[in-house]
Formats: sequence, structure tokens, C-alpha cells
Amino acid sequence: MKWEIETINHIGGRHEQQDRVANFSSSDGKRHLLVVADGMGGYDGGSLASQIVVESAQSVWNDYQKSSLPYTPKSLLQYICEVANDKIIEAGTKYNISPRSTCVLLYIKDNKVWWAYVGDSRLYHFRGKQLLWRTRDHSVVQLLADLGDIKEEEMADHPDQGRLLKGLGSKKGSIQPDFGKATVCSGDSLVLCSDGFWEYVVPKKMSEKLPKNNLPLKQKVYALLNETLEAGAIKGDNITIAVAQLSCKLSCKNNANTLWKSLILFIVSVSLTSGLWYFIIIKPLLISPLLVNSFSSNNTYYISTALMQVGNSEN
Repeated sequence: MKWEIETINHIGGRHEQQDRVANFSSSDGKRHLLVVADGMGGYDGGSLASQIVVESAQSVWNDYQKSSLPYTPKSLLQYICEVANDKIIEAGTKYNISPRSTCVLLYIKDNKVWWAYVGDSRLYHFRGKQLLWRTRDHSVVQLLADLGDIKEEEMADHPDQGRLLKGLGSKKGSIQPDFGKATVCSGDSLVLCSDGFWEYVVPKKMSEKLPKNNLPLKQKVYALLNETLEAGAIKGDNITIAVAQLSCKLSCKNNANTLWKSLILFIVSVSLTSGLWYFIIIKPLLISPLLVNSFSSNNTYYISTALMQVGNSEN
């Protein structure tokens, strides 16, 4: 079981890069943490805030790797958000500014993933060309879409796009990210991104690039970036993309097949061994005096013959 991970970002049409992206892996290569943070442009210190998110994630990740104490993925992600939130507030107080940032975090272990997010940086889960789900933004336009007032495809161009309901750095000790978890399969793709990406590239376009098995993941990610720039992002917001793809021999389909095969083997095994019950239980009963006296000799003959045929057929 192997994970491929690639990240990329681009300044877009902005004068400053306020997005940050990072990937951290355990020493044995079995666990990974992906981070995307987007400094909120409506506030001073957006780049400072997103940088604090990445630094906080790295610090917490390193501490957890050294610790012998057990932890859950959810508690790790929650703690990263809490640390980042408090440090952003402290930086704002120090420099007399109001820095804010979104974030989306993805923790990977084997074929299990857990995530947490705040704001409108997103996580998409693709299986081949099929979009299984995406995170729901903490934003005004997401609320309008959920209420049915606007369509999904209208979110990117809506006048209220960028008006967020949650962000790191808003209030000390009170951050509540949304969480989720999933089991992934061979060839699944998980895409973390800032709004500078998803505003220009719809899921269908993403799914066309990701499943190409003849291309390295790095080339696919560059193709996604080019798609974004060609769609107009060259004059838009900062762009950040992080993609994790699972590559292994056993897929979800194979897992299902393995379950069916195990069930069939069990049934066959029971059928083959059931003939032994004739010799263990039924035959001793047939030769017991009580059973012999209960039937005429003809009935006993027919019953014992039939039972022997069953035993022989099952053997």
C-alpha cells in the first residue's frame, strides 16, 4: 500500500502569496498529514496567519510523533486548529492587526483518512472519475446553495463569495472545525485546495485529470494548475492544490470479492464436512435397539438406505 502526494501553489493575479501548503510524513512512511491554509484577504496579515497554520501543524505533528501517549486522528487535528487559532490571535495582538486564515487538514494512515477544516478551503474525494463527496464551506454562498437559493455552479461567481462564517484567529479557545473520516481504495484521489483553485475548476474537470494511470501524479497536479490558469485564475486569487492518491494491489472491489470468496469457501467447507454427521450421530441411532424396535424391518431398511445415500452424496 503506497500513497503518492504532490503539492503546488501559484500567486495567481495577487501581489502577495497568502496561501500555504505542506505535507508531513512519519519516519516509517505509514502516516501523513497534509495542510492547506489560505490567509483571508479581507484582513491584515493573511500571509502571517496561513504561515502560522503550517508552522503549528508541523510543531504538533512532531510532538505527536515523539510522544508515546496514544492519540486519535481527530484529537490531533482538533489540537492543530486550536494551537493555530491561539497563535494567530497572539500574533494579531502583538502587531496590532487582525490576521485570519482558513485551513483544511488531512490525516492519512493506511487506507483510512480523517480530515478537519475551517472556512472555504476544500477537500474533494474522487473514486476514479466519480466525485464521492466534498467538504461544505463555512461561507455565506454555501449557506445560500444549501437553502436552494443559488446553484452549486453559481457559488464561485456570487458577489458574497469570500464572506466566511468561520476562520482561524477569530476568538481564542473557541474554534470548532468540522470533521470527517473515510476508507479509501486503490486509485482514489483526495484533493485539498484553496478557493483560488475550486472557483475556476469544477469537479468534472478535476476528475478528467486525476485517474490517468499512465502519468505521474506530479504531472497531473501541474495539469490541474494549468487548467486553473487557463480558466482565468492568472488574474485571480492565489492558487493552492495538494493531491494524495492511494496505490495498492487490493482495491475496494477486490475487498468485496474477497468477502464473497470467503463466504463461498465457508459454505463449501460446511457441505463437505456435513457428511461426517451421518457417521457420528445418525448411524449410531440406526443401529440402536430402541430405533430398531420402533420401525419395521422394511422401514428401517428404507430409512437407512436413504440416509446412507445422503451421506455418500455429501462426501
